[in-house]
Amino acid sequence: MRPRAHQRSPSREAEIYRAGQMVRESGIYEAIHEGEHRGAHEVVLIESDLFPPCDTCSDQIRFRMVRTAPYIFTDADFEKMK
Repeated sequence: MRPRAHQRSPSREAEIYRAGQMVRESGIYEAIHEGEHRGAHEVVLIESDLFPPCDTCSDQIRFRMVRTAPYIFTDADFEKMK
């Protein structure tokens, strides 16, 4: 059975993540900065990495999942040779 390519997850979409926490699921996240130095924007984060701090607002940055998007090399058709 093939895993789904990507999905929206209403329960996860509402969760807010902080810099330093582990990314539980690869996908596209909205980066929400503290202050007005930069507007919110989308970023790709990979499972088991840490949510990064911002160079300007440090650990005050927050992340919200927009949708899952599996890393290509974890897909059965693209897995790296072992």
